[in-house]
Amino acid sequence: MKIYNKFIKIAFLLGLVALTLSSCEDWLTITPTTQIVEDDFWEDKNDLEGVRYAIYQNMRGNVSKMALWGDLRSDSYSLNGADTDNGTSTFYKEIRDGRIERDSANTYFDWANFYTGINYCNKVLQHGAEVLERDKQFTAAEWNQMKAEVTTLRALNYFYLIRAFKDVPYTTKTINNDTEVQYFKATNQLVILDSLITDVESVKGQARNRFSRMADTKGLITNPAIYALLSDLYLWRASLHEGRYNANHVDTVYVNNVQTRDSSYVIHSVKGDYQKAIDYADEAMAALVKQNNREGEDGGSFGFGRGETISYGLENCEMYKNNFESFINGNPPTLTAFREIYGGNSDESIFEIQFSQSEGSNGAVGNWGNQSASHLVASDGTLTRIYTNSSDDRYRDSRLWFSAWNLITTSVQTLSSYFCFKWSGGSFGLMMPETRKCKDIRVLPGSSPYCNWIVYRLSDVMLQKAEAMVALGQGKEALRYVNALHRRWFCNDDLNSTAQPVEDVTTADGAEYRSSSAARLGNAPQAESYEIAVLNERQLEFLGEGKRWFDLVRYAERHAGGQDGTKDEREWTEENPIGNGKKGVDAMIDNLMGGEFKKEAQTSLKNHLKNRYGLYNLIYYREIQASNGLLEQNPVWNYNKYEK
Repeated sequence: MKIYNKFIKIAFLLGLVALTLSSCEDWLTITPTTQIVEDDFWEDKNDLEGVRYAIYQNMRGNVSKMALWGDLRSDSYSLNGADTDNGTSTFYKEIRDGRIERDSANTYFDWANFYTGINYCNKVLQHGAEVLERDKQFTAAEWNQMKAEVTTLRALNYFYLIRAFKDVPYTTKTINNDTEVQYFKATNQLVILDSLITDVESVKGQARNRFSRMADTKGLITNPAIYALLSDLYLWRASLHEGRYNANHVDTVYVNNVQTRDSSYVIHSVKGDYQKAIDYADEAMAALVKQNNREGEDGGSFGFGRGETISYGLENCEMYKNNFESFINGNPPTLTAFREIYGGNSDESIFEIQFSQSEGSNGAVGNWGNQSASHLVASDGTLTRIYTNSSDDRYRDSRLWFSAWNLITTSVQTLSSYFCFKWSGGSFGLMMPETRKCKDIRVLPGSSPYCNWIVYRLSDVMLQKAEAMVALGQGKEALRYVNALHRRWFCNDDLNSTAQPVEDVTTADGAEYRSSSAARLGNAPQAESYEIAVLNERQLEFLGEGKRWFDLVRYAERHAGGQDGTKDEREWTEENPIGNGKKGVDAMIDNLMGGEFKKEAQTSLKNHLKNRYGLYNLIYYREIQASNGLLEQNPVWNYNKYEK
């Protein structure tokens, strides 16, 4: 009997892992056709551990979607004219232009693997308590730590879905066969977000602060990751509701798509949520310091402290310091921050999905990091928009040397294609110019398809905090975080410049910002200057990291009701097809996307996006088929309804 049980367990685990690597028939297919009876599986801690690790392996299979959903439609990129994969290039163009057939069979829109991971999480959470009763070697403390970890992973998977698709099927129950998906229709995005916050709040502080191995500490969910996710969730909820209601209003919430003021559900204020985003960003940074200092828990050696750090007077913001002084003296700059962050599992990392030669390559790298074979190149127009005050500023920002630099050949530098080399395993070389000018530096990128995918790092929570501070009227204080990040990467090759960054950032304001906020506003109203500065900094900091489109959507949602606090609460109907959110969509395109999308393209983009729903993906046609008619297409993409 023991041999039989062991066979069942091995087969079940292999089934779990195998399903993470292949496309499913429909969106919640999670078992083989010959379903394994699970009653004989959930016996001890090892069974829970096996499925727990399958969740992380499943996430590796989602990285390409995380990257493309978060970046492809943004203004950060242009299509690579030298791309020889015409099929992929054409489809990417259709997505960016908003010209997708609603029955598109391209798996870009297939969310099945996210639901596979969610179902694994639900299984662990469902069976954990019974395993705790059966396995006397499994302690309550261990179960609480695992529950916190898996609850957070489930929330993270759902968070990607509601940012990419808006309203999606939502369940915390396990699905054991395909027929059960017939009973799931889409749940309102706001309701799901409330549930995610409630779930993650219930486990905050209960995970491990760190593990004995550095790769586990940065590659598994820890307390810093939980706080970082909570900060992000609150920032999103505040932004979504601000665009629907006055910022001082205690928001009405939705239950089963009906407005209610039922205090037994979730009542919150926009300002309160922005403050929560700030508070949890602080918690994440403090927990990260504790993690890196190895305080409070026993464990192995991490090898932290591999480079000099600098905080610019900001609490718990110890960042790797780059060495640009050597450049002025005729030697190549030392970009310690690049080497450590993108080399994997650095002090600044909070959560990153692990890749290695044995575990498989990072499928997202090919979009940006393969030079002439890349599908996407950084937008020259966008970089010009950000650096309107000086053409040389772009070259002094060393982030762009590895995230938006020219392809280097033996001939003269090609100025028309800017490639992202940051996913090169922390390795690239610099060719020193005799002029000792940043604009003459040449980059020799390394190449590693096994680099980790970073979900959260220190820079992210710093700028989440800054964005929330701006929303609460603390713009000057918020720019301290923007300034610190910008200064960390700024290579000053002009010692006579009066615009060089100030040494004392404790009094920083817009005028002291290196690429001044006033010069980086584009067409935005002056009242939005601090907000635009934060979003510009996020764009520079996270080029090629799957963040920009989500940032644009959050901005559009926040500004859906206009600057005067007027509401735009209409949901889409056949009689009112414009629906809500058009003001925000137009503001997003006008104020943030003008570098890549010129005037004619902007008009076309507005016509295709139409309203709030245009910010989100269409639903893969096979998902709609699998739902037995309960799941409806995103109305902007549902041409039969929209155009009749």
